[in-house]
Amino acid sequence: MARMARPFALAAAVGALSLVAPAAAPAMSLSTRESQSSPCKPVGSASFHEGGCAGKGGRPRHHPASRHLFFVAHDGHCPDANLQPSPHDLELVRAATLCLVNRERARHDEAPLRWNDHLIRSAQNHTHSMAFGDYFGHAGPGGQTPLSRMKRTGYVSRRGVGYEVGENIAWGSLWLGTPKAIVAGWMRSPGHRANILDRRFRDTGIGVSSHLGRLAHGQRGGIYTQDFGVVMG
Repeated sequence: MARMARPFALAAAVGALSLVAPAAAPAMSLSTRESQSSPCKPVGSASFHEGGCAGKGGRPRHHPASRHLFFVAHDGHCPDANLQPSPHDLELVRAATLCLVNRERARHDEAPLRWNDHLIRSAQNHTHSMAFGDYFGHAGPGGQTPLSRMKRTGYVSRRGVGYEVGENIAWGSLWLGTPKAIVAGWMRSPGHRANILDRRFRDTGIGVSSHLGRLAHGQRGGIYTQDFGVVMG
């Protein structure tokens, strides 16, 4: 875990890793994406990462708790994109961030992501942990990984199902902490961009905090976590 003293920082969990059984991501790796094949596909097959069982006629499974809200830009405009996070407007900031992400996906002919309650809890818990734990990274103080957090909130809840998950994190002070600046920074980074534009992802959750603690030496700003996923089975 790195302690930061810069006005802006970001990191992404991307790459490719197949797991025979549910397991934690490699500790401290900022370039991993977790995936697991379901019983209808051999583990470690490159073709799973391109579609898995969905290529055999399966469909991505959405959790019943998913909200059918897409937050798609209207005429290319996302309200509140320049809003600096505060304790009173985090829902607006969260919605603006998803709107901007879905706008990027629409520009590349990808389906919009939709809210998933399990991923919202996972993302917000990690954002809170970083904001009040004075660190910035995908691994929590107790070794929690993006995958382990998503399992704990129930997103990946059954054995024997296929899944793919990813995570982007970022923080910025002042105008660099707005949804517009955060998503723009992600899109300039190949790893973050890959997560945002991954056509296999269907579900998302975003966590935001206006508390930066020592990260920004008392300046206002925002710290963000966006979790991505698809569960097949």
